Amino acid sequence: MVKQLSKMLKFFLVVVLISGWIFSGWPGIQTVEAVTTDTFTASTTWTAPTGVTSVTAEVWGGGGGGGGQNLATDGGGGGGGGAYSKQTAITVVPGNSYTVTVGAAGAGGTSGCGTTGGDSSFVNISTVLAKGGVGGCNSTGTPPAGGAGGAAASGVGGTKFDGGQGEIGKNNATGVGGYGGSSAGTAAVGFSGPQAWSTEIYPTASTPTGGGHGGDGGAKSANGVAPVSGNSGGGGGSGEGTAMTGGAGAVGNVILTYNKPPNAPSQDSPANATTGVSVTPTFLMTAIDADTTVDNLSYKVTIYSNSACATVVQTNDQAVSSTGWTSTNATCTASPTACYTSGTQGSFLTQTALSASTQYWWKASAKDPDGSGVFMDSSTCNTFTTGAAQSLTFSLGANSLNLGTLSTAATITGSHTMNVSTNAANGVAVTYSGATLTSGANTITAMSTAAASSVGTEQFGINAKLNTTPAVGAECSGTVPIAAAATGYATVNSYKFVTGETIVSSTGSINSTVCTISYIANIAPPTEAGSYTSTLTYVATGTF
Repeated sequence: MVKQLSKMLKFFLVVVLISGWIFSGWPGIQTVEAVTTDTFTASTTWTAPTGVTSVTAEVWGGGGGGGGQNLATDGGGGGGGGAYSKQTAITVVPGNSYTVTVGAAGAGGTSGCGTTGGDSSFVNISTVLAKGGVGGCNSTGTPPAGGAGGAAASGVGGTKFDGGQGEIGKNNATGVGGYGGSSAGTAAVGFSGPQAWSTEIYPTASTPTGGGHGGDGGAKSANGVAPVSGNSGGGGGSGEGTAMTGGAGAVGNVILTYNKPPNAPSQDSPANATTGVSVTPTFLMTAIDADTTVDNLSYKVTIYSNSACATVVQTNDQAVSSTGWTSTNATCTASPTACYTSGTQGSFLTQTALSASTQYWWKASAKDPDGSGVFMDSSTCNTFTTGAAQSLTFSLGANSLNLGTLSTAATITGSHTMNVSTNAANGVAVTYSGATLTSGANTITAMSTAAASSVGTEQFGINAKLNTTPAVGAECSGTVPIAAAATGYATVNSYKFVTGETIVSSTGSINSTVCTISYIANIAPPTEAGSYTSTLTYVATGTF
């Protein structure tokens, strides 16, 4: 009985591009926005740091001096504390210098009134201003009220509080001085001494947050006392006596708060002058916030077409779109909510492919979205050159084979060529799939394990060696040989058929390489009559 066998071969060309991603570890969670604070207790100038365009100024006027007695009765009044003013979002220009004026301490009076504390301001008295406390006075028979605190109404600022009034001196033949008033706090008026004398000891627990204590009053025949700590408090009045001196007030205070932008980020990858870079490169960069190491950052990658980094090809701003940025901190308060913590390496996978075989330049930038929002650029304009266009060619020498007439007395054979080449950095793999030879419900047994051809035994198998060449180990021919991959396909005259397996592969790019794909079919009696066929699909996958 004669049986005719025909087998059709089909193939699909599939190119798979694989790019790696980098995990840098989960960033820490930012809970408090970090800032830089400069505190001044003497007048000076302040230069806006690089990248700083806005500053908050808090100012306290100087404390008034205490009154000094010249009578053997009564006590002098305490000096008033300085007022507080705060102004946010004061515009400054990086590199420019600005005037810081710290109010002088009021001097304690000797046999008379203390002097008023100086006013404090930043830039000028129209930008932010806090008035100094009024000096306390001596008694001329009846102790006068303590010196008034600095008046918020006369200050300049979005937030303002009065300083505390000094305490009245004791009206008594054994007179004792009144204590000084505290300076204003950051959220409350200063503490005022009573105007009916109570004690010469200043109650430090009464000072509001951010304020400075008043000084103690002088005991009988003792001078007044300056505040023991803090800024802008009033001095204490002296006790009774001749030519007594009140305590000096405390000097004023100026605090500037601002958010520095990050330091210029490093350009970790691609390194300068790198060649053969992917057309969808991953850019790596690292920046550290200048205020602290726990602040939030967002990055930007800008790609240019010239060495001056002037002509922009792409701008990839994380604050505009987080697509392509990996390992970000989802708790960041910026929009969109995707940031890195300071010192965490940023990683951006290019979303729009660049041109192949082209030189580009790039810079990395970083900013603190919760702070000034000013981008700091990398210090250099690094260059890189993309590699050749990704390519994978794959073809079969024939789309169909007729293996001829089946016989129990001989092996039926056939072959065709396979040509593959690619510049994929990690090579190529060719797999096949399909069924063994069938005719209706009848099949020829596939060779699930590698074996030689055996006449008279049901077999259907494939081999990727040049089997017409007797030398054992003959490879597919080409400038860069491709290796037969899975066991069973690599040995001359050894056949196998397991659908889905890799039949040949390479671990790197290869030039045009030709393989011979051989087939055998053997049958054993009795074999049912019919036309036996199969459709096989070959798939080449390059890993770029």
